[in-house]
Amino acid sequence: MPRRRSKVPLERVAIRLPTEVMLRIDKLVEKGLFKSRSHLIKQALRELLSEPEYQEALKERDDDFPTLRGR
Repeated sequence: MPRRRSKVPLERVAIRLPTEVMLRIDKLVEKGLFKSRSHLIKQALRELLSEPEYQEALKERDDDFPTLRGR
């Protein structure tokens, strides 16, 4: 199956996580709850950024992040 091309420009980010966190992420991916580690991390970040306290902080800057609107 060909890879789907995103219409939104993406950035690559390298992070270091504790082994225990990675084991939990891998377990959720293995169980089929997420397609990949990347999908899990993207979803977690979307949910975090949609929380009211962060939405309030981002409200004035929303024009800087048009792809985050409505998520």
